[in-house]
Amino acid sequence: VKCNMLRADQVYYFKLLQWIYKHRIYSTPKASFGPYQLRDPKQRMPSIRTSYGRQTLSFQITKMLNRTDMTVDYSKTFYAFKKQCRSFLVGSGNCYSVV
Repeated sequence: VKCNMLRADQVYYFKLLQWIYKHRIYSTPKASFGPYQLRDPKQRMPSIRTSYGRQTLSFQITKMLNRTDMTVDYSKTFYAFKKQCRSFLVGSGNCYSVV
């Protein structure tokens, strides 16, 4: 946590969160809600056949949005959103893997 800098793997997830915010992918369609998923709606994971399928952007975005340990407020301005994401990633100190 030296000088509030992100590690290399955290920079990737920081940029991925920015991309999700800019393209407004964070909202889930209302038709996908089941009767018991109203509190914590999850997006459906795309089906994959090989380990290369985990590298696709659609799989990684869905995996990032379905994380339960990360709460990000998408209604903030872009600069406040970036600050919140950076502070969460720096403060967590763990390595993130999408796999």
